Amino acid sequence: MTENNTGIVFVREFFNLGDSPEDLEEMRRIEKKLHRVTFENGRDICRAGEDADGLYFIESGSAIVLDRNGEQINILRKGQYFGEYAVLFGDRRLSTVRSLGRTVLLKMDNQDVRQVMNRHPGLYAETMKKLYRQLTGKHRQILSLSRMRRGILQHPDNRKPLSPRQMLLQYGALLALFVFSFLPVLHRDQAPVFLLPLFYLIFCVLVTRRTVESLTLSCMLAALLLYRHGLSASFADALMTTMQSPDNVYTVLVMALMGGAVSLIEASGAVTAFTKLAGRTIRSRKGTLLFSAGVMAVTAVDDGLNMLCAASSAGPSAEKHRIPRESFSLPLSLLPTVLCSFVPVSLWGIFVLGTLNVSAGTDSPGLFLRSIPFNFYSLLAVPAVLLFAVGKLPLKGRIEKAEERVKSGGDLWPEGSDPYLSEEKPEVWGKLYNVLLPILFLAAASVTARSIPEGRLSLDSACGLIVSILFMFFLYCSKKLMSPEQFTEILLGGFANTTLPIVLYLLTICFSTLLTGLSLDDWFENSAGVLSAAAPLFPAGLFLLCQLMTMLLGSSWAMYAICFPVVLRLSALLGANPALCIGAVCAAGI
Repeated sequence: MTENNTGIVFVREFFNLGDSPEDLEEMRRIEKKLHRVTFENGRDICRAGEDADGLYFIESGSAIVLDRNGEQINILRKGQYFGEYAVLFGDRRLSTVRSLGRTVLLKMDNQDVRQVMNRHPGLYAETMKKLYRQLTGKHRQILSLSRMRRGILQHPDNRKPLSPRQMLLQYGALLALFVFSFLPVLHRDQAPVFLLPLFYLIFCVLVTRRTVESLTLSCMLAALLLYRHGLSASFADALMTTMQSPDNVYTVLVMALMGGAVSLIEASGAVTAFTKLAGRTIRSRKGTLLFSAGVMAVTAVDDGLNMLCAASSAGPSAEKHRIPRESFSLPLSLLPTVLCSFVPVSLWGIFVLGTLNVSAGTDSPGLFLRSIPFNFYSLLAVPAVLLFAVGKLPLKGRIEKAEERVKSGGDLWPEGSDPYLSEEKPEVWGKLYNVLLPILFLAAASVTARSIPEGRLSLDSACGLIVSILFMFFLYCSKKLMSPEQFTEILLGGFANTTLPIVLYLLTICFSTLLTGLSLDDWFENSAGVLSAAAPLFPAGLFLLCQLMTMLLGSSWAMYAICFPVVLRLSALLGANPALCIGAVCAAGI
């Protein structure tokens, strides 16, 4: 073998060897101990319960991992390794690894692996740390993915410390605006003062690429312009006014409860609940894509949860049926929020209902439901994905190239991409009823909890979530999935996971309220005559403007909270259908 061999790179990475003369000499010794073995399709490379015979590196091809019951739990690809746990600890194999197609591996016998570790005690310690990270990595990654709130701008460059020049550019401009805000011209009633914090918000987002910080600074500027009694005091008063609103308190409560409920469902094994069903029912490429869409539909209470459940359960089948990553990712990128946009008790729906309730009052659930037929993006995305799944949608661009790559024998994953999830089995293998029953309880209780006592139809997500969480307590604890103490810890952790959406909601509602206080509504009312000429084009223009604003803010949720009050005000002034206008705004954000 030569060091240019692709497999050797993986070996060097496993043993944490660099380019020093000592490491290169060690690599040459290791290379002499490696021997290449080949397994044809369906052959077992190692079996659960057997004694460990060595450490394996996949040089080409792929292999499936089976648990002791013969159920597929994972797929390993080129460059990955297995068997290290049994070799280092002297245990029997924990799972069966079976060749998927023709698989070529580099094998290193037990004693050779241990000899390398004995020669390098520090290397042994690093390897043990790596093993620990792998064993816990998937759990952490699942939590990270499920906590994501797509649509909140988080640019990679924001992880880097700012240079003095960047600090001066970003925060010096804010200081200048604060000074400018005290100019006499801004005290005149007829001056459109609201434009200053609005333009500053756009400027700040473009420069800093940080949504929450930009909203905070823009709120501070707007509060200073409105209250004019000191920066901190004005901002504190604005936040207090926002948090005193019963509508806002209700929305924050429901969002926190939803975060807790979703975390509990995840902890019950939701991510793997559909995996065994997928193994029994999926028989084709078409079935894989349709199954993933179905999983997302029945778990559409949270866009992170439904995306994660679909990816985890249908992922092995996508590998088996040679579906390129780009094609498999298409439904996962389009459907999660689209499906949640039809469900008022989803986390997305709760956020939208909260902002509508602040803007429109008590009829917000009715307005939300009436706007669904006008949310054309969601209505078009669902049939488009289904047509794509059954092969009736023409392939274009990257998808077409990806399909050609795989048909010509290329990899399923494009160069430079990483596996969607890490390689180890999750801690809990869930049951379908642990996922579906709480979701059904949530939907039913949200409609009936107040409707039955009051004798009229009333949607109350808070009551529905409380009933669902109580149901999950008895279900999960009686099934010994978790103890009461663990249940409480997971619930509180779920509350914490919603911190970012809650902060975003409060800041945007605060900013919208401050703009109204700075006579935004009066300006629109005075401009109604001019705007009425464009009334027929208002919904289409609204869609384009809100789409642009979403791109600038980096957050559809921030756009909703800022735009809904203005849109409802304008639709009333222009005589436009408010449900049509709200549908256009929702479509733009999605």
